[in-house]
Amino acid sequence: MSSSASGPGPGSSPDPRDAHAAPASAVPGPSDSTADGPASGSTRSERTSSDGASAEAPSASASAAADDAATPDAGQAPVPQLTRKQASRINAPIRGMVISMLVLILLLLPFLWLQPKPDAQPYRAHVDVSEEARFAGDQAPFTPAAPALGDGWSANYARWEAQSQDGVPLWNVGFLSPGYHLVDMAQTARSNPTWLAQRTQLIPPTDERTVNGITWQIHHRDASGKQDEFTAWVGELKDSTVVLSGQAPSAEFEHVAGAVSGQ
Repeated sequence: MSSSASGPGPGSSPDPRDAHAAPASAVPGPSDSTADGPASGSTRSERTSSDGASAEAPSASASAAADDAATPDAGQAPVPQLTRKQASRINAPIRGMVISMLVLILLLLPFLWLQPKPDAQPYRAHVDVSEEARFAGDQAPFTPAAPALGDGWSANYARWEAQSQDGVPLWNVGFLSPGYHLVDMAQTARSNPTWLAQRTQLIPPTDERTVNGITWQIHHRDASGKQDEFTAWVGELKDSTVVLSGQAPSAEFEHVAGAVSGQ
């Protein structure tokens, strides 16, 4: 009796309380579960918040880029957009102007065709030098020269200037050669160095030639730069001084000088 009471035998069943009992170290305590629970929960919440922030960041950047693309740059003016009707109204005056110009040209063409062609030869006035010289002789203190130059020669002007621009009264004739070169003749009885310098354009004598007993001082300048060719023949008659000037060839100057000297 006493031996069976002191411990369980081989055939006795175990105590139910022993089967349900567990070591103290294997059973989680309130402190462990409490420590693990809030820590893991906060970690999950932090991951959720970080994932949400990272997911919202691209969408916010995309919306900002869309706003920037939709908003025009402050330094760039917006390009105006014209409708088809507005463009046609703008181009209407230009088309009208072009049409008006074409109509005006068509109206002017007949008048241009009917205009006579200009004469290829210069104008010849055919002034009667002998008659004008007789009129000038009534006022001049010398005999005005009226040389006969022959066929092909004519006079564009012949006048007596009692008050010329140079302050010297003179007889002035413009002879036109057959080659359409003008030889100007100025004759006066009151010649002076200033008047001669103006008539010869300050060109010193370059040569001299005797024609019909009269010696002529020749002043010649070739064309160079802004200066044109110029020639002047100065001859002393019995009662006056004659200056021939122009751009004619030397042979034409000599022809006029011979006619003046032979009078």
